[in-house]
Amino acid sequence: MTSEEMNQLLARANIYGLCALAFAFMDDDTTQTVRDRGADLAQVMIDAGSNSEATTDGIAFTRDLSEMSTDEIMRGCNELFVGHPQCRLDESVYDDDIFHRHERIANVSGFYKAFGFERAEQSFQRPDFVGAELEFMCLLLLKRAYAVDRGLDEESEVCAKAESKFFNEHLEWWIPEMCDNLQEADVCGFYTSLGSFLRSFIVNETSRYLQPA
Repeated sequence: MTSEEMNQLLARANIYGLCALAFAFMDDDTTQTVRDRGADLAQVMIDAGSNSEATTDGIAFTRDLSEMSTDEIMRGCNELFVGHPQCRLDESVYDDDIFHRHERIANVSGFYKAFGFERAEQSFQRPDFVGAELEFMCLLLLKRAYAVDRGLDEESEVCAKAESKFFNEHLEWWIPEMCDNLQEADVCGFYTSLGSFLRSFIVNETSRYLQPA
């Protein structure tokens, strides 16, 4: 793997991690952390090999983030996701077959267990929460980068296969719809632009994990 390909892995991990954090409870500390991590997002998108649409949406997201106060973002969060939510953030609720929902959650949990991914004990979110799934994808990319750097070919291949399987089974099929819901709600500029950015990024990522015909 070339240094450019390694940088691409790390940049993509950075983007997944940033988006995961953006769905956390946005208090002052978290908001500042997202701002800090998003400060060089334009270059990160280039390093990740993202297309122009995803890069443009990423820049718009960081602009809206810089222009909004934590209080504005928290109000938007409460209106969108608390009480009677306007947008649901858990994968399984997007499955019309209610009998498959528990199966999806169990499958996600199985991935986490296999790769030593543990959610915080105090977390009130479900395993199929969008932030958890995005953070897990970040972890897989970082694990693969580490394996490649250490010359661990077998471990690298395991991570690469897990990325593809997890993306195809647990990200690409529902996150674009969730992001459309965020944009249609148009409650808060931060979440509207986050939805636009994440959607275009996931659509861009789909080409990396195309299933054989």
